[in-house]
Amino acid sequence: MKLKKVDYIFLILIIIVTILSVDLAINVSHREAIENISKYTPFQNLGAGLLITFWVCFIGNLLPVPTPYTFVVCFSSLPFLQINFIIPLLVGIVASLGCLVGEMGGYLIGRGAAEIISDDRMQKLKDYQQYLVNHPRLAPFLIFLFGFTPLNDDMITVPLGIIKYDAKKTILFVWLGKLGLMLIFAYNLFNVCQFIGGENWIFSIITIYLVIIMVYLMLKVDFTRLFKKKTIELR
Repeated sequence: MKLKKVDYIFLILIIIVTILSVDLAINVSHREAIENISKYTPFQNLGAGLLITFWVCFIGNLLPVPTPYTFVVCFSSLPFLQINFIIPLLVGIVASLGCLVGEMGGYLIGRGAAEIISDDRMQKLKDYQQYLVNHPRLAPFLIFLFGFTPLNDDMITVPLGIIKYDAKKTILFVWLGKLGLMLIFAYNLFNVCQFIGGENWIFSIITIYLVIIMVYLMLKVDFTRLFKKKTIELR
């Protein structure tokens, strides 16, 4: 079976994360550095933490590869979580704006749709486009849903751009989704921050693996066919 560009990117990312995992398992000093990021001086200063948060979220959403950018929200918020209940809200808003600008910037520059992935993926984007044309009322929910995940959102924003879906609605629902996600990390709901750093680096590595695998499946699997198949079965 011939490997495509997305397969090579997936393999490279898995290899990089595996090397990182081995390094953290062997080097105690590197492991401690990861586990104590929230105690570093920049994250003890609210202004510096907010600036770092914005740029990390911006870059994480601009890149066409899975990036576990949500870790920075925890590190910026946790030092202040017990001091002031409003500060995590501020962190969440700043993080969501960084995500939004990254998503929109990535969309405007094409986000490597043709060069980085393959022509096969472009066909999948056309399938998503047709699905959105046939189900316009689902668009706001799908935009919010994609925004509410740490995954790259171009699988929904690019088809929306193709069909010239209302830009204001796209921006609004992407931002609402990102805001909801960022607030979960900012307030450490369900103790979610333990999965992306802090006290347990193993959870961080597992989370990165899962994000990479999820994005890979989204690029490889034609979910529109699955939707159509399920619809036919229900009938």
